[in-house]
This record gives sequence, C-alpha cells and structure tokens, in this order.
Amino acid sequence: MEFLNPAALYGFFALPLLLVPYLIRRKPRRMVFSSVLLFIERGTQASVKPWGRLRLPPIFFLQLLLLLLLILALGEPVFSVRMSNIAIVMDNSASMQVQEDGTERIALARDRARRVIADLGASGKVDIYRTVPRLEKVNKNTLSPSDAAALLVRLEPYDLADVAANYNDLLNQLAADQKYERVYLITDRPARGQSGATRVITVGRPRDNLAVTAFNISPASLANARWEAQVEVTNYSAKDWRVEVTLRAGVAALASREITAPAGRSGLASFQGFAEHPYYEAEIDVQDALALDNRQFAVPASSRNLKILGVSPRPQALRSLRAIPGVTVDIVAPEDYEKTDRSGYGLEIFHLSTPAMLQANPLLLILPPDDNPLVDLGDPVIRAEASGWQESHPLNRYVNFALFRPTYARPLKPQVAGETLVESQEGVLAFAVERQGKRHLVLGFDPFPYLGRDNLPMSIFTLNFLDWFLAGSVKGQLTGQPVVFETIQQKTSLTNPRGDKHLLNAGAASFPDTFFQGIYQLSRNDNRLLFAINYQEAGESDLRERNPINLQETNGGKSSVSALFSFWPYLLTLSLILFIIEWFFVPPVLRRGVGAGAIRPNLS
Repeated sequence: MEFLNPAALYGFFALPLLLVPYLIRRKPRRMVFSSVLLFIERGTQASVKPWGRLRLPPIFFLQLLLLLLLILALGEPVFSVRMSNIAIVMDNSASMQVQEDGTERIALARDRARRVIADLGASGKVDIYRTVPRLEKVNKNTLSPSDAAALLVRLEPYDLADVAANYNDLLNQLAADQKYERVYLITDRPARGQSGATRVITVGRPRDNLAVTAFNISPASLANARWEAQVEVTNYSAKDWRVEVTLRAGVAALASREITAPAGRSGLASFQGFAEHPYYEAEIDVQDALALDNRQFAVPASSRNLKILGVSPRPQALRSLRAIPGVTVDIVAPEDYEKTDRSGYGLEIFHLSTPAMLQANPLLLILPPDDNPLVDLGDPVIRAEASGWQESHPLNRYVNFALFRPTYARPLKPQVAGETLVESQEGVLAFAVERQGKRHLVLGFDPFPYLGRDNLPMSIFTLNFLDWFLAGSVKGQLTGQPVVFETIQQKTSLTNPRGDKHLLNAGAASFPDTFFQGIYQLSRNDNRLLFAINYQEAGESDLRERNPINLQETNGGKSSVSALFSFWPYLLTLSLILFIIEWFFVPPVLRRGVGAGAIRPNLS
C-alpha cells in the first residue's frame, strides 16, 4: 500500500489530544436536590483535583475511529500491483556530480534506480531516459531489468545545467503516450505532490558551494605584448571564505592570489603582465561540494589586431584611427552598409549614423540619430563637463576627467538595460550594453579625430574603449553551445576535453556536442585550433535550496494505464457515516459525559 499524500499522516501525532476533554474535570457547582441518596456513594469520591481518573466512554472510541479514518482518507491510500512496464528518467545535469559523504549524487541515483528495477518481475520492461541536453530515451529497444541495470552504470552526468522544463506535464504526457504504468524521475531536486503515474525520487541534501563564475583574459593594450586576467569567485554559503586562486598555462602555474569571497557574494582576483600561451586555466583551491565549477578555461584571441568597419558620412575622422598600431579600419558610407560583407570585423563603428537593428558584431555608436535602437538623445551641450564616472571600469583607466571636456555633446537617455560609464550634469555621456556576449557602446560626444598627445584625455579614452572591445572578443563559450568555425574543406577530427575524437566531414562549420567543460581541439592540416568551453550556471552551482518540482494529476495521466487501486473515497464515505451516527444516534447524555463528575452534590 502507498499514500499519494503522505504528509497527511502527521495528523496521527495529534490523536492524543482527543484524551484531553476526558481528563479535565470541570469545577463543581452548587445545585439543589430533593434527595442525595443517589449521590452519596459518588459524592464521597469528590475531588478538587483538575485532572480526574481516566474514564473512557464508548463515544470516545467512536470518535477515535472517526479521526483515524479521516486521516487515512486525507493520506490518499492506494494499493499497487507489481508493474511490468516502467520508465526511469535519470537527472544527468551537472549538479549530479556533487559529493554526498564521498559518493556522487549520480551514484546514489543509480542505486535508487536499481531498487526500482528490482521490484519488477522477470518479464518486466524498462526504458531509460536522461534530462539533458533534452529529455530523450537512452536505449533504442525496450530493456529487460538486468539490461537496464547494466545501462545505468554507463550513464554519466554532463557538464550542463538542468533544462527549464515543466516536468509535471512532460512526465505525465510521457506516461500517457508510451503507456507506462509508472514513470520515475530520479533527481537532486525536491518534489511537491505526486500523481498516479509519476514518482519523483530525490537524492542529496542542500550544500554550501563556491564557484568560479567568470574568467576573462585580455591583452594589456593594443601595443602591449603582455596579458592580464580577472577571475570572479562566488560564495554560495552563509559564511565568508578565504580562497586561493591560481592562474595556469596548461599544467604550469603562472601566479596565485588569495582573496575573500563574502557570504552570498563574489570576490575578484586580478593578474597582470603574464606572457601569451595557447590557453589558460583559473582554479580555486577549496574542498567544496562540486569540483566542476572550481575552474574555468580561456583561449587568447588568434590575433591581437582589431579590424574595424567604420560607417560615417565624414570618413576623414575615422581614418585617424589608422595611426594606432594594431588597428585596421575600412570605411563605408551609411547607404552602402547593407551591401557590405561584414564578416571578419571585430568592431563596427557608426559615426553620426545608426544601423536599422543591432548587429552580430560588437557595436560603437557615436552621436547616433534619434532613431537608433539603444538611446534617446537630449538637447545639445557645449563644453560638457564630466561630473561622475566609474573609476573601476576599463574605459576610464588613466583618464583625467578634469580635462575631459568634449566640445559638443548630446546627453543620452538609455532605453535598454545597461551600464552608465560617464555622466555630466545634463545626463549620460557614455553608456555600455552587453547582449549575448557582444559589447555595445554609445557615446554622446565625438572622440574623433584621434589626435594622440595633442588631446591626451580623449586619446586615452579612445585607446581604452578599443582595448575593451578587443578584450570582449576573447571570451569563451558555455557548455551546450556549439563550437563554430570556418567551413572545413576536408575530413578532419575534433578532440573533446576527455580525449574522445569526433570525425567531422567536409563542409562542417560547427560541432554541437559540447557536453563537457575544458579545451576542445580542432585538427586542421598541421595546425590546431583551440576552443575554451566553460560550465557556468548559478542555478546549478547554488546548492543551498533547489527549486522544487511540482507534480499534480493531469487528464493525460489519468487516462494512462494505472497500476494503482485507490480506496481513500471509501474511507471518507465511512468517516461521514460514523460522523452521522455519532451526532444523531449517540444519546446526548453520553456526549455530556465528557468530564463526568463535574456535578457534585454538597453533602455538608
């Protein structure tokens, strides 16, 4: 027998309260009788104690039976028969790699799945499903219990976050479509409620955890051969942590920093002046619940040059950027932009112009027209003075804002979420937006032409935003996102972080199965192309409280083949019958008997 609502059974702990009315003795009161002969025997036993000797009349047992039946009915008891056709859905997301007393959650899940399979008969049928990257069946043909147990051993978690899905609808629909008698989801997320055809089995408990949530490398500047890095560490716990952050090039440690990650917040470690290497790894030295998110990887850009496509009705101003080492500029008129091949550019600058919509490339808008997609513009200001700026932002490094006075400016009124970098009394002068890993910057003043030492504050600001755009092109990708590369001309291979080689046919331009964190290597002739793929998902790294899975019965689930026989409606009906008997047929004197002995004659 099972209970669909087992929480109702906690009502059994309240049953002893039924005894309280039979223990309490009401305070005696004076009454006049014509004769006290009938009370003499009982009167001699009168007592002023508030608690009397326990006397349980028959009505008590009827009330007790009534409450027992009500609690059982609320628990929704059902009889189950041995099932012969089930599905086991295994959560194989990244959080199933969490250690629970030295054992991974996925191992605990396999053990629970084997117990479920053991309850099947020898002729039972099993299908195994996994949840990421999508809900899909692992086996091609229906498995016997022994084959299903063997397949579970080979099922491993991916470095992917759990998909945002309505498991209540998915699992009930799965049971209805495939005619499963029962669908089991084995996960580390808690569950609320149950349904007739679906069961959730939860493994693991809330844990504290730390994670590397950002790792960015960039050249110190366009003209500097050295590199710099920033590592963000987030603390998903209620106490402060002191952690050591190590920067590596391959297996060789380059430098380390010790930082404090405050409770529920992030700490930042910075590294400067290291040489260029094929790839880098940032790692925190801490023994926490999930080792996967204790590291991230990065690959430097294949070129330190910044190729710019300039769109301007005044091309002479943009040509001045060619004086900066490492910068290549191609300039087109606004009316020719749509006809231009824009592939291969690391930055598009719209000078006194704007695109019809945001583009895939990083974007710089300088004094854009009013119909641009990011900001509205205020009234013109002559000799605008900066009144506030973010000192920590890379765009504002080394800039003397006391001397920063654009001749002509139009304050910006942002229309999208972003970051204000520089502002004046009249409004925002520089506004940054980052969307889908692409950086966009809007300036309410014209930093061109580039004059070098002749206008030092503006020249430093120009170099800063060019470095900022160049650094934005060095970011890695997330697990689950395809690796994109130029179309290959002949058959080649791609090696994932576990050393598995995947053959790619001629004409391929991407590799979708990035299920593991690390460095992916594409062999191309005698060259190798490296890609950094990182796991980064706050919802999976925060192990303190997982979002519960809410289950309820659906029409589709009710129409599926059921292995349950529910008899709680009969218990409820019997409870109502007993209630009617107790109310209408038990003599009132017996009901008044609760607290018997309350009326005592005065024999004095």
